[in-house]
Amino acid sequence: MKIKKKWKLKDQLSLLKRLSSLLDKGYTLNEALQFLHVNEQGYKKADLQQCISYLSSGNSFRIALSSLQFHRDVLSYLYFAEQHGDLEFSLKECSGILDKKLTQFDKLTKLLRYPIFLLSTVAIILLMIQFVITPQFEQLYASMNIETSFFSLFLLIVFNGLKLSGILLIVAASVIVYYFFSIFKKQPADTQMNTIIKIPILKRIFIISHSYFFALQLSNLLKGGMSTFESLKVFESQNLLPFFKVEAGYLIQQLRAGEQLHHIIGERCFYEKELSLVILHGQANGQLSRELYTYSQLIIDKLEQKMVKVMAIVQPAIYGFVGIIVLFVYLSMLLPMYKMMESL
Repeated sequence: MKIKKKWKLKDQLSLLKRLSSLLDKGYTLNEALQFLHVNEQGYKKADLQQCISYLSSGNSFRIALSSLQFHRDVLSYLYFAEQHGDLEFSLKECSGILDKKLTQFDKLTKLLRYPIFLLSTVAIILLMIQFVITPQFEQLYASMNIETSFFSLFLLIVFNGLKLSGILLIVAASVIVYYFFSIFKKQPADTQMNTIIKIPILKRIFIISHSYFFALQLSNLLKGGMSTFESLKVFESQNLLPFFKVEAGYLIQQLRAGEQLHHIIGERCFYEKELSLVILHGQANGQLSRELYTYSQLIIDKLEQKMVKVMAIVQPAIYGFVGIIVLFVYLSMLLPMYKMMESL
């Protein structure tokens, strides 16, 4: 059986952008896919023909892309688009988010590529010093009856510390991987999220992401004519995003108990505190859909700015660490030679 080739994320993004553009020009979804099918080649042409066949059989566009193993973010956006009926808008929003994700990932990759190469090179040099050069110098010191200097001893302690740190890092990484696949992935979605938000770096990213997605999709559903309760039922009925399925169930339960949405959201630790204020203000002026959408655009910019700040800190930190290690390596090789020259 021939294994279907999976679409790269950048190819998925390209397809969504072109579909959005064609829909904006008045094409129907089927006409847009037919147009793109004619201009594609290879496995993509066959996959687009499969999409067209799925649509002809009465399946949704989301089901068609699901059969091609498209990214979960794409499928989740299309699920909500099926509920509020604005496919063109959802394709545009989804392609915009994927575009930002790819851009940030490419920037991070370029940012870390050279530092990781430097760290790997330095690690190899440290191993050579530890197992080849240092024993030779120690043997030479012993044969020439030269007393080891304080700084040389200090360097040996530093290198032993780095070696121990490397071993501990590998062990810690192995434990984390084991925990993730053996324990974490088997836990309920809300338990997983409670664990994630205890990790300082991940906490801010996930809280902002949750606030953005919830605000945007709730805005779209409200704009499509649904009530808040009906919109939350849509969140609860989907299976693509387990956290929002569980979370929607909790929100519905609290609403039935007489609580107000802004108050419930304000007490949850999974969202930005401003989201509850936005909901309160939107309900007060009768423009909840508009307020939520505006807030979602503001908060996605906030997330992007945080990612830029993180990347601006990571690279200099790595370069500084590599520079210090290179200095120690240089001194560890140079000082013993000076010591021997002085003893002659």
